[in-house]
Formats: sequence, structure tokens, C-alpha cells
Amino acid sequence: MGTPMITVEIPANVYARLQTLATREHADPIETLDRLVAAGARPFAGVITADPQLRGGRPIIAGTGVTVRTVVGHYKLGLTPEEIADQTELDLALVYAALAYYHLNRSEIEADLQANAEEAVKQEFGAAPHG
Repeated sequence: MGTPMITVEIPANVYARLQTLATREHADPIETLDRLVAAGARPFAGVITADPQLRGGRPIIAGTGVTVRTVVGHYKLGLTPEEIADQTELDLALVYAALAYYHLNRSEIEADLQANAEEAVKQEFGAAPHG
């Protein structure tokens, strides 16, 4: 029984930065990422945080209160990262960090988006009684 294969979509700008680092180290970008993760690197430390006291413990962009879910929601509506940065008054790099976090934690953020959609429907139409 081998190691399970995991597929992760890496945004182009993050991959480009990995390529730059890998070129300096004369290595493959994915091998470089694997090495960083194996060494305990936390690529979002200090940028994406979660605190049970803030936004229900959802991942947020540090110092802003803007949730990753908010950025991803705008992105799924078709806004470009630049448009999201303008609307949320975030630096473009922070928008990309939130999108990269989403790609690496897709199931967590998708579940949060789904729960938020269900809650919005309940608030708009009232909770229907069961049974």
C-alpha cells in the first residue's frame, strides 16, 4: 500500500514564486513545495488566521476581519482578484493569499460556503418546521 496521491491546484502566481525559488535552488517547484511543507513551513502563517473569537473561527485575512469565504465568494461570482481587492479594500497580495489558502483547503471553505448559503436561505424565508 503506497502513499495516497493528493492533487492540489496551485494558483499561477504562487506557482511562479515557487518556480523562482526552485530555480535558485536548482530544483523542481513541486519538490521545493514538498520540502518546505515537510520542514514544517506554514505558508499562510501570519497572513491567514483563525480565532474562535472572530467570525466564528473562520479563516480570515489577518488584521482585516475579511474571511477567506468572502474572497472566494466574490471570486466564484466572476470577479477578478483585482476587482476583489478594490471591493474589499485589500492589497492584491492578500486576495491571492486567500485564494491560495482556498485551493489548499478547498473542502473546508466549500463546506463553509454551503453552510453560509443555507443560513442565508433560512434567514430570508424563515426556518421551515420539520416533519
